[in-house]
Amino acid sequence: MLCQKASLVGRLQTHLATKLPADVLLPARSKPKRYAGSLAKGRRRPVEEVTRQDGRVNGQVPGVSSPSPKTSARQAGQGLPPGGPATAVIDTVGPTRTNDLGADVDEDEAEDHGLDAVRTPDWDPWTDPEVVDALRQQEIPVLEELTSATHIIVNDGFLPEVDACALRGVFDERFADPRVIHPERFLWDYWHVPDQYTLVRTQAQVYFPEDLYQRLEDALLTYGESHLGCRAISPIWMSYYVDGCVQELHCDNPHGPFAFVLSLTQDWDQREFTGGETMILQPGVLNYWRSYEPRKGLEMQQLVTRVPAPFNRLTVFDPRFPHGVRQVHGTRDPRKGRLVLHGWFTEPAPFFQGPLDPADAEEALNEGLAPLWDALEGISGLITGTLIVRVHISGRSGSVTDLKWLADTLVEVPNHDRAAAEALLEGRVLPRLRALVHNEVHDCLTAITFPTVPSGEDSVLTYPIIFE
Repeated sequence: MLCQKASLVGRLQTHLATKLPADVLLPARSKPKRYAGSLAKGRRRPVEEVTRQDGRVNGQVPGVSSPSPKTSARQAGQGLPPGGPATAVIDTVGPTRTNDLGADVDEDEAEDHGLDAVRTPDWDPWTDPEVVDALRQQEIPVLEELTSATHIIVNDGFLPEVDACALRGVFDERFADPRVIHPERFLWDYWHVPDQYTLVRTQAQVYFPEDLYQRLEDALLTYGESHLGCRAISPIWMSYYVDGCVQELHCDNPHGPFAFVLSLTQDWDQREFTGGETMILQPGVLNYWRSYEPRKGLEMQQLVTRVPAPFNRLTVFDPRFPHGVRQVHGTRDPRKGRLVLHGWFTEPAPFFQGPLDPADAEEALNEGLAPLWDALEGISGLITGTLIVRVHISGRSGSVTDLKWLADTLVEVPNHDRAAAEALLEGRVLPRLRALVHNEVHDCLTAITFPTVPSGEDSVLTYPIIFE
C-alpha cells in the first residue's frame, strides 16, 4: 500500500554503485568525496485541523503557519583574414585534451578507452545513447522528468476588466490635475538606492478604496492558492516609473517562493517611453560554463528574458533568479509611465479541500511520506527549489485518483555538478535528480490510501516540498 523506503534509496544507491564500461565514461582519477548540504524538513508535520476565514480550506499540515491570507497580507510587513597578422589559435580539441574537471587526458589513453571526443561542459550522460544503453543492459531504470521547471508564468487578462479599469481609474483621477492638492497625493515614497533602485511607490491597501482593494487581494489569493499552492501574499506595493526609474538586477530569496507583477500600464505598444520590461537572467547564464561555446557570441536577448508589461498582465516568476526592471527613458508624467502592482506569494503549506478530515488523514499521510523524507536525505545539498503537488482523493475508496504538478522550480546546484563529475571519473553515473524526485514523489503519494468519507465525496490535498 505504501511506498517503501528502499524505492528511492535503492534507485539512488544502485546508480552510485553501478560501474559502467570504460569505453562509455572517462577513466577513474579521483577518490570519492561527500558534499554536505541542507534539506528543509519543516514541511514534514502531522496534519491538524485548521480553519480559514474564507472557508475554502479546512485543514493543513502544520509546521508552516497558515494564517488567514487576508490577515497575513495586512500583517506581513533571469580563419585568418587574407594578409592579416599571424595569429595562433588554440583549439580545445587539439592534441592535448581535458576531461570535465580540467585534468589533461592523454591522447593514447583516450583512444584506449574508446573516447571518440572529449566531453563538453554541458554533456548529459542521460541523453548519451551509449550511457543509456549500458545502464539498461544492467537493468538500471532511466527515469524521465514528469514535469518541466517553470520559472516564469505569464497570465494576460488576469483581473476582471471592470476591476482592472477601476484600479487604473483611481490612479488617473488623483493625477489628473497636478495643481489640485489632496491627501492622496502625499502617499508616495520616492525610493532611491544608488546604483540599485529608483522608483516611486506606495502601499496599495492604503491607496485604493477598501472594497476595490479587497477584490484585488482576493483575486491574487485565489490564484496563489489554486495555481501555486501558496496560501498568503505579502503586502501589495504599487509603483510607477518615469524617466530615469530603474531596478538593477537583484534577488529576493527571503520574501517568498514566487514573485508577482500585475501591470496597470496602459497602451503598452504605444507607450511614450522606452524600457520598463521586467528583466530576468536566463538559466543558461547562471550555468554559463555548462554550455559555453568559444566561437559563439552572446547578446542581450540570449542573456536576459525581457517580459513586457501590457495592461492587466500578471507575471509570476522565481525570485531567486537575478531580475530587475529595464530603465525607463521618456515621459515624466506618472499617468504615461510604467504602473505596476507587485509583491510575493508566500506560505506554501499543505492543506485539504473537501470533506476529508485532516485529523483522520494524518496517520496515512505521515506513514506514506516517511520513506520519502528519509530517502531525500541522500540528495541533500544537490538540489534546491519548490515542488508543489495536488492530488485528488476518492471519497469512496480513499485512493489517489489523480496527481497534478502545480509548480516546479527545482534546480540542481553546483554541488551536484561536482558530485556528478567525480562519479563519472569513477565510472559511475549520478542520477538525474529532478527526475528522481519527480518519480519518487509521484510513487509515494499515489500509493497512499486515505480514509473514506460517508458522503463518498472526493477531496483534494495540496502538498509542497521545499528544498533549501
